[in-house]
Amino acid sequence: MKDKALELTAFSTALKSHYALSEFEIRENLLTLTTDTTTYVDLSTYLKDQGFSRCLTVAVIDWIDQGEFEIYYVVHHLESNIYVKVATRIARSKPAITSLSTIWKSATMHEREMWELFGVNFVGNTMLKPLFLENWTEKPPLRKDFNWHTYVDKEYFKAREK
Repeated sequence: MKDKALELTAFSTALKSHYALSEFEIRENLLTLTTDTTTYVDLSTYLKDQGFSRCLTVAVIDWIDQGEFEIYYVVHHLESNIYVKVATRIARSKPAITSLSTIWKSATMHEREMWELFGVNFVGNTMLKPLFLENWTEKPPLRKDFNWHTYVDKEYFKAREK
């Protein structure tokens, strides 16, 4: 494990010297980075070129009070068993970010789910179409300002009264 820690430290030092990172943390075999949207794709390409061949997830966090979505992904380097989580933030009012699907094919479905559930447009992802919510007309259901009580009342209880 010491060799991996040294390897991760050297790798993270190289990242810090080449990319604008606002947050940076190493915990065991996980490196957590926060960057801006202009660096997000370049950093992703660099990670892929360095052997981070598995994109495990793309996820969204709704920071409604700050008017932002945090978009993050986690990638894995199989040989060294190192994980990297890269996060960035975008405005909730215009939720769009460049897709990572051209870098990691596995990002395609994760982005599709986040598009459907949060309404984030992953520019360049050609599969952004409903997966679970085919006839959905409401606000995306995992946004914090989606009121599921009102939705359930309208769709299920009021509909029965007619």
